[in-house]
This record gives sequence, C-alpha cells and structure tokens, in this order.
Amino acid sequence: MDNGKKKVAEVHAEIVVDLKQENVDDIMVCALEGGVTAYWCRRCEVIGGEYLGEYASEQISRGGSLRFYDAESDDTWDLDLEKFVQGFRLWLENGGDVYGAVSKLGVDTGEIDAEAADCIIQYALFGEVVFG
Repeated sequence: MDNGKKKVAEVHAEIVVDLKQENVDDIMVCALEGGVTAYWCRRCEVIGGEYLGEYASEQISRGGSLRFYDAESDDTWDLDLEKFVQGFRLWLENGGDVYGAVSKLGVDTGEIDAEAADCIIQYALFGEVVFG
C-alpha cells in the first residue's frame, strides 16, 4: 500500500541567485577554516602573492585566484571567481543546499557550514565532489 505517496513526476526549476561579494568571502572563510583544509587540502595560497583584500579568503570575490595543494600528492588546483560561481551553481543543482541558504531574498551564508563550503569548492575545482 502506497498511502497516496506515489511519485508522479520530477520537476526541475531554475532560480536566479544574486551572489554578492560578501557571500563569496563568507563561503571562502568557511572553506579555508575547516572545510577544504580538514582533510584533502594541505594548504592554500594567493596566486601572484599580492592580496586583493586583507585576507586570502577575499581574493576570489575581488578577481584574484587561489592555489589549493593536495594533502597527499603534488597536485594543485587554481580557483578564480568564474570557477567559484560554476561550483556554487553545481552545488545548488546537486541538492547541496540542505539548510535553505538560498532563497528569493538572497544567500544566507549563515546556513552554509564548512562541509557545504567544501563541496562548493570541490564542485568549482573538479566539477563534482571527489573527497567525501
């Protein structure tokens, strides 16, 4: 007996998200202070050596780039704003926003924890979550 809970359709909807500079900065802080650095990234550095803000977490939103170093190999990956936005989009499309951070009102980064920030960065760098 299915109690009337039989799936009848799958609906995909598109939303427009205004991602602001402070949203990107907040997500990057979360990613760099416990998200990506928790297990797969041994360090991260500003590419070019010149900080565009006060902290490395402010590079991406200001048009800079960061290099991520793998924890177990010599692999590196570079992140810029274009990749970040793509990663944020993939995170949304793949159901990553489990706490309702994104709404028609904007992005509430208080609802994006270190794990979610890590996933956003992984989507940005790899197109998928590789280290789970």
